[in-house]
Parts: sequence; C-alpha cells; structure tokens
Amino acid sequence: MIAVLKRVALALPVTLASTATPVFAAGSPLGIWIDHTGRGAVEITDCNGKLCGRLVWFKDPKNAKDGCNFQIIGNVRPVGGNTWDGGWIIDPDKDPNKKYDVEITPQGDAKLKVVGYAGVKFLSETMIWTRAPANLKKCTDDVARANDPAPAPEPNKEAPAANPAPAPAPEPQATRPETPATRRADKAKDCKIDLSFAVITFPCPD
Repeated sequence: MIAVLKRVALALPVTLASTATPVFAAGSPLGIWIDHTGRGAVEITDCNGKLCGRLVWFKDPKNAKDGCNFQIIGNVRPVGGNTWDGGWIIDPDKDPNKKYDVEITPQGDAKLKVVGYAGVKFLSETMIWTRAPANLKKCTDDVARANDPAPAPEPNKEAPAANPAPAPAPEPQATRPETPATRRADKAKDCKIDLSFAVITFPCPD
C-alpha cells in the first residue's frame, strides 16, 4: 500500500507540471480582426495561397464612405511555423500610399500578431489584433446594397386614361376685302325690278 502511494506521489508533480503550461491550438489568420486601435477591422482572406486584407468595419461610420473595402494587406506568403511573411501592409492613418513589410503570426484563435517593418525587423512595430465577433456588421454589406439597381415602378392600373387631343379649330374663311367696286357689286344684286314680263337689273345708286 505504501509503495502504491509513493508511486502516485511521484507521478503527481509530473502531471501538475504538464498541465500548468496551456497548449494553444495553431490558429488561422483568416477572418475578420479588429486592429490594435479598436477603430477599424480588417478581413484577411486567401488570395491564391497568399494573404490579403481589406478594411470592412469602422467604429466611426463616417470613415466607411471612403475607406470601406480599401486593401491594406497583400502578397503575404506562408514561411512555416504558422507564420506568414514577405508581403506588405499599409497604415492608412499615416500614408495610404506607402507600403511596409509585414509578418503575421496567429496567437491561438483569438489573437493575431502583426509586425510591420521596413526591410529589417530590427526596427519594427508589433501590433496585436483581436478576432472580431461573429455578428460584426461589415460596411461592404451596405455598399453592396447601395449598388443594387432600384426596382422598376409597377404600372398604375387605376390611372385614368389620357385625355384625347382637342380637335383643331376650323380655319377662318377668307373674306373678300371691301372696296367701292365690291360694294357696288353687292348692292347691284339687290337692285332689281320685276315687270312680270321682264326683269331689269341696274346698279344701285350709292
């Protein structure tokens, strides 16, 4: 009995030592990560075996108008040991046209170490990004909806029929200009004498 207790006592420290150091499963860099400032989120995707990342969320919605879907990570290749390197990253707060070298290493499934450097890692900046919650609303969803074509309006079946065009007004008949000759001619028609055996027509006096 004593020998059994000794064996258990000797095995106990070994067991405690092995469980004292947590073991993290190797995470994936793919997904949406909130950056170290907490003001934006980057979606990292697989681009033909390399990593690329675009801005997909902003704490201040006003920044989404110009920055949504802007690419800040590209061409990052796997180099072994669950690390990606050799690509580029942009710091939009400093200069959106300047690219830096970048190394990306997942730390478990909830953290991502992002190291930006220029040529050599002796002078570098290390950032820790946090995996975004699953219900994070991406600004790209709003942009996609805004670009959808508007539905065509349905015809109004109860709309009254169009009023028919009014008939053209009759053109006024041309009138003959009045002159002394025409006056005489008109009056001559009224100046007649019927003598039963003959009709005498003569110009009417003015």
